Amino acid sequence: MIFTTRIRIMITALILVVLSSLIIKYAIIALMLLIIIFRSDITLLALSIRHSVAPQLVVRDNYIYDPVNKLIHSFLLAEPIHDLLRLSEDKFINLINEMLLRLNLCDKCYVTFIVIGDRKMIRLSMVDEPPFNDFKSFQSNAINVLEDYFMVKPMKGDELRNLVSQSPYPTSSLIIVLIIPLIIPLLFGVLGIVPWLTFAIIVIRQYLSGRFTVNNGLIFSRISTRNELMTNRLTQADVYSLAKAFHNTINEYALVLSGNSELSMLAAREYHKASESLVVKERGKSYPGLLYWRNVIDRLSSGELPLRLALLCNRNFEYVDTTKSKAASYALWVPGEFLLNGLSHDAAVFIPLTGGKLKLSEDSRVIRIGVDSIGKLVEVDLDSLPAGHMLLLGPTGMGKSWAARTILARLIKMGLRVIVIDPHGEYGNLGLPIIDVSERFVDFLNPVSKIEGKETILRVAQSISEAFNISDLDLILGDLGGLSNYENFKEALSKAAEATYSIELSYVYSIIANSLGRRGFITPEELRQGVVLSFKSILPNPELTAFAMNQVTAYLYSMFAGKVSKLSNVLAIDEAYYIMSSRLMELYVRGLRKSGLGVMLITQTLTNVPSSLIQNIPLIIMMGGPDSYIIESMSYLKLDQNEFEWLRLGLAPHMMGNRSRALLIEGPVRRQVLIDLDSRLKPMNN
Repeated sequence: MIFTTRIRIMITALILVVLSSLIIKYAIIALMLLIIIFRSDITLLALSIRHSVAPQLVVRDNYIYDPVNKLIHSFLLAEPIHDLLRLSEDKFINLINEMLLRLNLCDKCYVTFIVIGDRKMIRLSMVDEPPFNDFKSFQSNAINVLEDYFMVKPMKGDELRNLVSQSPYPTSSLIIVLIIPLIIPLLFGVLGIVPWLTFAIIVIRQYLSGRFTVNNGLIFSRISTRNELMTNRLTQADVYSLAKAFHNTINEYALVLSGNSELSMLAAREYHKASESLVVKERGKSYPGLLYWRNVIDRLSSGELPLRLALLCNRNFEYVDTTKSKAASYALWVPGEFLLNGLSHDAAVFIPLTGGKLKLSEDSRVIRIGVDSIGKLVEVDLDSLPAGHMLLLGPTGMGKSWAARTILARLIKMGLRVIVIDPHGEYGNLGLPIIDVSERFVDFLNPVSKIEGKETILRVAQSISEAFNISDLDLILGDLGGLSNYENFKEALSKAAEATYSIELSYVYSIIANSLGRRGFITPEELRQGVVLSFKSILPNPELTAFAMNQVTAYLYSMFAGKVSKLSNVLAIDEAYYIMSSRLMELYVRGLRKSGLGVMLITQTLTNVPSSLIQNIPLIIMMGGPDSYIIESMSYLKLDQNEFEWLRLGLAPHMMGNRSRALLIEGPVRRQVLIDLDSRLKPMNN
């Protein structure tokens, strides 16, 4: 008998006893029997009058154990690799069925999906006793399976202890619990003292045993009391629509799943009973039961898995019958008889394959990107990325630079220092100092780190060869061979322009020397503190622009490479297509992993960009836009049809309420998002 059915019987019996007390005093015996029979349920309900209770739990470094109920739990932080919003109906259903089938849940094993705001957890539980050999086997298999559908991180130590956060049940609350039933002696007179004493002894005994504690964490107020989904013939479209509606409505919930080896036999037995009652006994009231169990049998025959499930949440959901109950949180820790019969399509409605981000720790630096298509917050944990690099891709007019400014402003507010390569003068409203590179530039021949002179000359020669499309690298190396003898690049390149035998190279050396840093040099300290480097004055010369961008990147590389530290600075390069095809760019991106400097590449196109460069960028944001632009990028980013359809509906930000439609790609995780653009950072008038 399920828990809520017991409660209803108990309440009904109590009402009958109270009414009968007006007629006969011997009804007191029935009340005593009621208290004794339902002693566990009565204790749980009584103690939860004042507090949400939980069993006494023993917390170890990597697991939690309930010695009374012999339940062991372990927790994982989880982030879905697949996203409900980018899966078709059939792919979504097949994915869930596949996962549940591979988990191979037994009747004493539980998998619980817990969502608290944007934080997701998976709890693995099993009825077992030390040394927990069966649980270890179940846990190992479950994690191997879940890793194909979620990014997971085991919770340990203080993180696990803070999750439980239990405290002893206060004596003052116990006194109140014992005082409330004193209404029984008022109804029954002196004889009423006997059932009250029986109740008091049972509750005090449970209290003294330490079985119950006050639950200060993972608190839910509602518990499912009837699985109405199982009464319906859910199509794939139904499940998909219900899942989107649920995740758009409920922000905090827990779904407990377990195996159900008895459901098939139960369905056949109950269907036979209902059929016999309808035909033989001609009882029309058996018809709904007949339809119900026929539906269950048909769904099992179609391939759905038999399960037991319970939904706990903090608010009601239209399609699930939930009851507000103080015992809801207790049901999370001791599922047992709280579980209802269910099928895999029912579970699919609640399994969290939607937005959010996995945090490495509570002090992780998280930046808000926007929301997904059902309004869930989408964030990125910078400290969980393998490198602080980002690619922002989008066509003209779709909010690419506005999105970049919004993200950079949030990074600055977070305490990171930002260096911006600004070709069009669009980043002046970030509050950073602005330096025109024609007035002051980095002295790229004198890098900050102790790099051998020949290596510096080779890097500069390669940049000149690529930017100005000069194939004879040996000739450039010959001209630049003696540059290390001069104090700065202006003096060195002026001498090289006079000495070279190539008229073309003489022009190149002269334009670099005369166009960059006419009044001096930018110091490393200025770069570290954050600055906008305006390329607007040299933009009419695309070759010089490409060369200058490369030298700024190389100079910052010399400042940060090889120094393992937490992300502290970000180099944002707008119109990055100037240098993304450079052979040196991949070296810079790979060499700056975990160096303290992240690179944000902002570009319109990926044409001629090496795939190896894209693979080294852990965070990609692709803006929506015209079909031709999306088709051009599909092969680079391996977009599927759902992602194509999402992006092609993108409009200019002013038509979408200061939002931009985009696809967020973080490793295997892909999110369809709406980027929230800061209205204070709208495009500036040039």
